[in-house]
Amino acid sequence: MLTLKGRASEAFSSFVGEVTFAGRPFYARSRAVLVCEELTHAAMGYKGCITSGGRGSWFHPHHIYGVEQPGLLHEGDIVAMDGTGTIEVLWEEGSSQNCLFLTENCNCRCVMCPQPPAQSDPARFLRQAEEVLELIRGRSISDCCITGGEPTLAGKAFFDILRRSAREHPEALISVLTNGRLFSDRAFVRRLAGIPAENVLFCVSLHSELDAVHDAMAGVRGSCAQTQQGIYNLAGYGFFVEIRTVISQYNCRYLAEFAEHLGNYFPFCAHVAFMGLELHGHAETNRDRVEVSPEAYAPCVKDAVLTLVRRGIPVSLYNIPLCLCPAEVRGYARRSISDWKNIYLPRCRSCALREECCGFFSTSSALPETFIKPFTSGGHV
Repeated sequence: MLTLKGRASEAFSSFVGEVTFAGRPFYARSRAVLVCEELTHAAMGYKGCITSGGRGSWFHPHHIYGVEQPGLLHEGDIVAMDGTGTIEVLWEEGSSQNCLFLTENCNCRCVMCPQPPAQSDPARFLRQAEEVLELIRGRSISDCCITGGEPTLAGKAFFDILRRSAREHPEALISVLTNGRLFSDRAFVRRLAGIPAENVLFCVSLHSELDAVHDAMAGVRGSCAQTQQGIYNLAGYGFFVEIRTVISQYNCRYLAEFAEHLGNYFPFCAHVAFMGLELHGHAETNRDRVEVSPEAYAPCVKDAVLTLVRRGIPVSLYNIPLCLCPAEVRGYARRSISDWKNIYLPRCRSCALREECCGFFSTSSALPETFIKPFTSGGHV
């Protein structure tokens, strides 16, 4: 998530508030965070304050000052602030990429995970998610993603937050990013009863139909069977399921066969996404084991995508720049990288298709620069 830093006026506990530049009437300030250049008496009554200048002539106990680029914030954003001077954007107004982050814990140890699991107290994340839902209640939103770590590990809180999100925002697509393992337990999946299924999409990570391949990528023996059973159980309760597959050395050469498997055994899936690597976290540590060059994966990706197209299963390519996609499947590439960590190379400035391209992860430790070839109106430069 987008994070800004400054200096806190004094030590204070983390809290969540809604950003305003325009200001609010005094009676509507208790949940708002004022963003301005200098602090004055106009800050009275606000939950918190963010300034680009110094401490100012007025004191506020929840004030972070000396913040660079406060213009990255927007009216209506929801932020978390704490006494270390850290400001985290939990919800970006007008964005279609907002998430409710429930936990850093995970029951897999994926070798290509860009955000390695961590043992932490989930109470803070759950409290923040609940406060975000309270602040966006009544807003018209298009998308909301529930994620982690593995969000299902939050147990009852996961079901409560999913239920509230789906019921309070029936017009929005509520996506759940999960490895699906816990849904292999029928008692667990039955707890979904009563949650509206019409606007909920479970995005389940399945990297191969071969136990040895998927389990090696997920870092847990037996996870392939659990995930596939979880997909069947979710579908049995009427939920839409998207299958997400990260492309790596482990599964690259088997992608076409995997696509055939999906067509044969999961023809009901709402969507399939083949995803490029983000070389960060475990993926960076295990780069020699997971990274695969565009030249090697291109023909495999093409065969897999066209296999699903022939089966009538919606399919997309995520995190793969257009010039690295085979021409036959370029139309299935999507702008998929979150805005706050999305970058382009200097040579991409001249590309005729830049506005349609996903670009790169700013968090990746290495980019496939030698393979990048900007487009002109007539083809590659």
